[in-house]
Amino acid sequence: MSARSGFSLVELVVVLVIVAILAALAIPRLTDSETRASWYVDQVRAGLRHAQRQAVAQRRNVYVEVLPGQLRLCYDAGCSTVLTQLADGQPYVLPAPSEVSLVTMPVFWFDALGRPQPGGQSIVVNGSAITVQAETGYVQ
Repeated sequence: MSARSGFSLVELVVVLVIVAILAALAIPRLTDSETRASWYVDQVRAGLRHAQRQAVAQRRNVYVEVLPGQLRLCYDAGCSTVLTQLADGQPYVLPAPSEVSLVTMPVFWFDALGRPQPGGQSIVVNGSAITVQAETGYVQ
């Protein structure tokens, strides 16, 4: 008789089941930081749009303060009066996840017409720039 080489069907199925279980556990952990980073970029864009809408609706300046670990929306330059969120009344502060780098920049604001002052602005989050157009205040 000749010796047989190779794997049996049972062995192959067991290996595939183990690989599938490991993949189900490992893949979400690998993409979790990327998901949080892209989510935060979207949240910053939404926060800037909210600041512009509030400035126009309330006919007053709304300040955007970008710090290394967070973005805050305020009604005054020193951020002593923080804008509140509509849903829960909490201060509008967006803390950055630990894997996200947020470049500090000077405080800018939206005037009562929704224009950013001074001029156009650009916020860098994880290497991608969020631009606020000078005349229109459009956030892209």
